[in-house]
Amino acid sequence: MKNIKKLVSITVAGLMALSLAGCNLVEKTPEAIQNTVLAKIGNDKITKGQLDERMVPVIDSLKKQYGDDYLKNEQAKEAFKQQQTQNLDNMVSEKIFLQKAKDLKLVPEEAKLQEEVDAKLKEIKAMYGNDDAQFKEALKAANFTEDSVKVYLKDQVIMTKVLDDMFKDIKITDEAIQKYYDENKDQFTQKPGAKLAHILVKTEDEAKDIKNQLNKGAKFEDLAKKYGTDGTKDVGGDLGFIEYDTKDYDADFMKGAKDLKEGEISGPVKTQHGFHLIKATEIKTEPKVTELSAVKDDIKDYLTTKEKNDVYTKKLEEWKKELKVKMYSEKLDEVNK
Repeated sequence: MKNIKKLVSITVAGLMALSLAGCNLVEKTPEAIQNTVLAKIGNDKITKGQLDERMVPVIDSLKKQYGDDYLKNEQAKEAFKQQQTQNLDNMVSEKIFLQKAKDLKLVPEEAKLQEEVDAKLKEIKAMYGNDDAQFKEALKAANFTEDSVKVYLKDQVIMTKVLDDMFKDIKITDEAIQKYYDENKDQFTQKPGAKLAHILVKTEDEAKDIKNQLNKGAKFEDLAKKYGTDGTKDVGGDLGFIEYDTKDYDADFMKGAKDLKEGEISGPVKTQHGFHLIKATEIKTEPKVTELSAVKDDIKDYLTTKEKNDVYTKKLEEWKKELKVKMYSEKLDEVNK
């Protein structure tokens, strides 16, 4: 009897092993791959097929840059994977917001919802000069049809209602603005520097010739537009105000600039980019702290954005737990093979 039981046990184990091995040997059909579930959000889910639809514009862009075999390029492959992950995360967040909109009774009545969708659609068409052909071409490039873009806009309107509700209690006080200003004075302090302009050319002889023209009364801006070889030539060589201790510019360039007096134009200054003629104006030799009144709105915008990000992150994590969100990101590697 014991031998029979042992034999049965071995046989069952063998059949199970064979069965499991067989499952791994059977390749998934394209349809099965498209139906692979990558995330669950409550009773909803996101499949590979749905993610693929979202990825169409990304893939088109990668193909234009790297060709049809873009996945053979490591840089393109990495960009593709990052975009896949990012899009999947976004889709999960969208599902969460749409579900919570219903729970919180924030979904507008159909007539009102359609009114807002029509208004947004009108805004988008206006961006293309109300040219129907251009509008349709833009929709196609983004993998939309006129019907699907309406569905997308409908979801956007609903999600905006949720965001508005989420952020309704955010208020940035004058005290908070003052506190941030006092604690971050360095951000609002303009260090010694000057408003600089330059004319960049390839050779020293060219630079000397231009300097001679300047000495004879030619306008710096005019010669920058005529001879300049970089993007600043279109704005007369203007570089804006630059602090002397900046690391964003070539050290030799900044040394040449720092030695200049108000309104003075340097001789040829050699850098890795070529030869520069540099003009300095509005020179500041002492640090200057910007008054709070001049940056108050900027600080308020920054603190508002920071607070929104904090509230959003906290609330999203809370809703993920509440809806028992499950992510199967590891399946991306399987379905991408």
